[in-house]
Amino acid sequence: MTNRIHDDTVWTGRFWLKDRNRKGVPFSIWMSIVDGKLTGTSLEPNVWALIENEELDATLSGHASDEEVVFLKTYKAFEHEPVYFEGELSEDGREVVGKWYFGWPNEWSGPFEMKRSVVDTTVSKFTGSKTKPAT
Repeated sequence: MTNRIHDDTVWTGRFWLKDRNRKGVPFSIWMSIVDGKLTGTSLEPNVWALIENEELDATLSGHASDEEVVFLKTYKAFEHEPVYFEGELSEDGREVVGKWYFGWPNEWSGPFEMKRSVVDTTVSKFTGSKTKPAT
């Protein structure tokens, strides 16, 4: 894997049901990629689930390469099959555009896009821990 996608990254994006004619749902993703294996978490406003939570968080698992990012998003607040995401990574490694599927193969689906945030992963000389403020 080259420098097109970094090991620890923060992404922000939006997904739509069917097409981009509507406002879409914003989300944030914190992901780690080691030897092509993707793990992480996501957070988004609850605009569709019939539960009282204002936000929905989920775990991510999948893989990433210089060409694509593929992952399953499993919501923590309720039991249901995961959402499948597959997208193409831009030339500069800063954007992914693709499609998501829920209720395989096509019960619900739509486009998504996400952009990588610039993050500082320097080690703090005071605490010895990595700092990762999104800018």
